Amino acid sequence: MSYNVEPFRIETLSATDSVRLTRFDHPPGARLPTSFSSYQAAEEFRVNIVAAGYFRLKYGRLEWTLGPGSIFLSRPEDEYRYSHVAHVQPDTTLVLGYTDSFTEDLVNLFGRLDLVLQPTNRLRFLTLQLGANVRAQSAGSLDAIAYEFVDAAADGDGSGHLYRGTQLEWYAKRINAARGLMDGDPAGNHSLTKLAEAVSMSPFRFARVFRDLAGIPPHKYLLRARLSRARDLLDGGMSVTETCYAVGFNNLSHFIRSFRRYFGVVPSSLN
Repeated sequence: MSYNVEPFRIETLSATDSVRLTRFDHPPGARLPTSFSSYQAAEEFRVNIVAAGYFRLKYGRLEWTLGPGSIFLSRPEDEYRYSHVAHVQPDTTLVLGYTDSFTEDLVNLFGRLDLVLQPTNRLRFLTLQLGANVRAQSAGSLDAIAYEFVDAAADGDGSGHLYRGTQLEWYAKRINAARGLMDGDPAGNHSLTKLAEAVSMSPFRFARVFRDLAGIPPHKYLLRARLSRARDLLDGGMSVTETCYAVGFNNLSHFIRSFRRYFGVVPSSLN
């Protein structure tokens, strides 16, 4: 679905019950104001990613000039003002808008974060993932990316070393490949050494970069993949014991404790 409202063009790219991905840009040749607009309030909690071009944002006495890669938050009822820079390409912005089901959690989180987020490798990695989602029109992965953006915003302070653009893309391909191996076969023997070797990285660098981009170390990602697969198998009618060994656990008690810790219920409640 797309529709036009001067001077914006607004297109909904993908949507689920929890989140909507929208692209905002401007028609070619549109006359855009270089002085700040009147105050505008966001209708929902949003994570906004500037994909190209530039614009200026004002909130209270704070002002920013935002360009490609900038990420900023919107909160309902907060008032913002916008303007553009003369003779500079106007912005194209991707917007993740969260539904009311998120409101309670986001009130607390967004309230304590800076409006404009400091760049981190994880946020930049997720921006690459979001771009891939746009091209693939993959609604199934949109929720996961949207959840990760919120977690990454809360987790990062912008104090770490940022990878160069080409370096980030190189790392992103390898980390995504490793995640694909674990997601595709959670029960497999995915030791750190084997995963690193599979993506042509040293174990030390792989572990560090994986944590930096994915937000969790490889062994925790594998645990999450196994538990997610376990839930699917249990929903399909497999017994708790069969599921335990089918997803790569070697101890039934450990499986039950891990499942309850992650999902808040015991596995047998799904049979």
